Amino acid sequence: MNGSTALDSSPYSSTLIIIQIAMFSLTIFFSIAYTTLILVESTLRKNRLNWFTINVCLTTVLFSTIMVMMNTQQLFGVTGNISCHSTAYLVTMIACQLMYSHCVFAISRLLTIVYAHKRVFRSNLCLWGYIIGGWIAAFLLALPYAFTDFLMCSNSEEITFMSYYALITILFLPIIIITACNTRTLMFVRNSARRVHVDGTVGQVSHKRDVFLVKLTIGTFIMFVVGWTPSFTIQVFDKNAYIPNIANECLQVLPSIALLGDVLLLIFTNQPVRVLVKNFTNKIFHL
Repeated sequence: MNGSTALDSSPYSSTLIIIQIAMFSLTIFFSIAYTTLILVESTLRKNRLNWFTINVCLTTVLFSTIMVMMNTQQLFGVTGNISCHSTAYLVTMIACQLMYSHCVFAISRLLTIVYAHKRVFRSNLCLWGYIIGGWIAAFLLALPYAFTDFLMCSNSEEITFMSYYALITILFLPIIIITACNTRTLMFVRNSARRVHVDGTVGQVSHKRDVFLVKLTIGTFIMFVVGWTPSFTIQVFDKNAYIPNIANECLQVLPSIALLGDVLLLIFTNQPVRVLVKNFTNKIFHL
């Protein structure tokens, strides 16, 4: 099956496609700008937590680039040279990685905070192990899409095993992992804060920072899930025909908005990055 049919025959209006291209393009710009700032500034580069956000941003750039290319093809009616199965695998693998990049961040925070006395969880080797592990998980979980007619490669409205497989691996499993890790971390931090309350300001500041970081990962993930779940569920179970056209188009643009919001939240809640951007902006206006 040459599978380009589903890709080429988009039911969405050109206005929706243009909006999506614009949103994904902005996402690419801010993700690259954020990543560049961290890599250039040595103090930011030394903060190991920033590498997890770089992982999220680089995955976001890859996904947004693919979406811009696919939407551009749909807008101009151009047929891509890549086979449908290859495209389906690539899109699904990057989508998986977007979800599991949040997972490895949550797992890292859990192990780093709960087992703070074990240096191995704070080592660079462990850091890269988390990130590479997330990519390996995404690579393996997406393999079935390279060999089956599903999503963009299928014209059938029948609900198959792959529909449930996609829902579990791309949505439910990451939600369970992140919820469990963040709940355990928050409980530990709050219990520890009560115990070390008499130790002074340093302990209180440390715990407040830990709580803030955990809440930030929860916030970015919730934004991502809220934006992607409606559109993803409709696509997986092929229920576009049952949704009013206007409502359907609004739901289809939500993922690009959520992705952009996710990146902006990472930027504006990172105080050192925010200060660096402010200083850089002030220098430009004073030239």
